[in-house]
Amino acid sequence: MPKIGIFKIERKQNLFLGYGILNFLITNIFLQFSLLIMPTILATVLSQFINLIIGFYLYGKKVFEYRSLNNLVFKKYLFLAIILWFLNFSFIQIFFNFGVNKNITAIFLIPPLVIISYFSQKNFVFR
Repeated sequence: MPKIGIFKIERKQNLFLGYGILNFLITNIFLQFSLLIMPTILATVLSQFINLIIGFYLYGKKVFEYRSLNNLVFKKYLFLAIILWFLNFSFIQIFFNFGVNKNITAIFLIPPLVIISYFSQKNFVFR
């Protein structure tokens, strides 16, 4: 029986990563296309909005199998997204101030931000 519990955790983690990659690809395809036809600020804001909506649905329904995606759950998801965006921005700036390349920092921040996102969604947003 304990293996079933472990399998569920691994399955949810795999689903989270898989849907995260899908969301990333959709968002970035939209961003790349949008950058060709609209101002950068508008393209980036719209792509982040798409990322937020797709992520909310995919993680809520497909990964955590949450039955009722309502306004309260969306507010918690939005709050988490803002915190993650702030952490990402802040750490990129902090490391840049110490002379570390922004792109390198951004790449290294992906795993901890994904871990924070997964456990926050599991224990706070979709609980």
